[in-house]
Amino acid sequence: MRTSVRYSEEVNEQRAGDAGDPPPYGSARDLPSFREMSQLVKGATFLTRFFARHLRPQLLDIERELNRLGALVDRFYERLGPRNWIFHDALPVDEIEQLLAEAPDPDTAEKRLIELYRRDEFFTWRLQRLYTHEGLSTRRRQIERALEHYGASEFDSCVFHLIAVMDGFVNDFEAENRKGLHAREPIEMAAWDSIVGHHQGFSRAMETFGVTVKKRIDTEVFELCRNGIMHGMVVNFDNEVVATKAWNMLFAVADWATATTKAAEPQEPKPTWREALASIKRNAEARKRDEQHVEQTIEHSDARFAADEAVLQAKCFLEAWERRQWGIVTEFMPPVLRERRTNGQAISETKSWFGPHEITAWSITSVTHLLPGAADICGIATVDDEQCDMKFRMVHLDPEGDRAPREIADARWHVGIWAPQRYFEPVTDDTA
Repeated sequence: MRTSVRYSEEVNEQRAGDAGDPPPYGSARDLPSFREMSQLVKGATFLTRFFARHLRPQLLDIERELNRLGALVDRFYERLGPRNWIFHDALPVDEIEQLLAEAPDPDTAEKRLIELYRRDEFFTWRLQRLYTHEGLSTRRRQIERALEHYGASEFDSCVFHLIAVMDGFVNDFEAENRKGLHAREPIEMAAWDSIVGHHQGFSRAMETFGVTVKKRIDTEVFELCRNGIMHGMVVNFDNEVVATKAWNMLFAVADWATATTKAAEPQEPKPTWREALASIKRNAEARKRDEQHVEQTIEHSDARFAADEAVLQAKCFLEAWERRQWGIVTEFMPPVLRERRTNGQAISETKSWFGPHEITAWSITSVTHLLPGAADICGIATVDDEQCDMKFRMVHLDPEGDRAPREIADARWHVGIWAPQRYFEPVTDDTA
């Protein structure tokens, strides 16, 4: 695979002549939330000299983590920003850090980044983040089709799907300014308080995305040139670089929408020092619980199985699905997907996702408690008249949407990934 990215001469010339004004964030450290958190931690660290000294190690850990994240984002953009890759919120921080540390040059870094996207598990929960936006949830089928084509290495059709999704979503997102992504100037896509708003991020990639290609380009292209692709002037783009950049930009579009919505909301009062210290203490306690937790699998034959709360709630979920009681099924929807949706809208979406799949003859065979408040449910089921192995995750969430231990009274169990097609694998006959 050729991984180095080179602009065509035409794209290079137009970009050099019309770069647009850069967005304001020269560094990840310039983001308002980063500055605010940094100041808050520094102030709280100072206070622990006089009281709550037991929290000082946790505060120092948070400060180191902040500095680590800021440096990582800047290093990513320094290495891959010139190639129009965008650091978005769904990228795994630890893996990106390892990637950049091990890659000796931009070519290798780009190849490793594409390999990360190409893993089957990369999209497992990340698509759910996209569907928190109503306009992307509406286009769920098209996104799923793009993923099918991406997995089958049908990269050109994947790109067409994703370009249409992005254009349509951006057009719908701002009712007072109905323009698709292709009609936006780069500066219009500057994201407030988001890592995609880095000066080498989304708005930079938009310059190439929207450039007009007037002369047909026959050589292989490795950039997401929307105009040239959609109008048939770029004819050789069927490669994993362009397709992966389309996914990368879709996640950036979602981050831009989230940031735009956040910027329009009334600003919440800043936390007091007491509130900040209490929050840090809660986070430290949660981290300690995770570190001390011992993973445990309980089989169906175990006496504890029948009374396990995660199993009981999983049975309730599966029974409601089998009976097509969409109101009950919706109660298990992750809270992040319920935001900004009425109960009727949530039930309608549940029906559209789960309704096409008929589940019968199911049974749960084991539960694995991975972490406090997180359990994998395993079993078998007949889905659409086909016998399948079944596996999905239940998470125990408090009213704020944070994972909570089972003993927390006001928390409840939800299904972690709201994508039924990902719960089942057809049973294969190895003896055939």
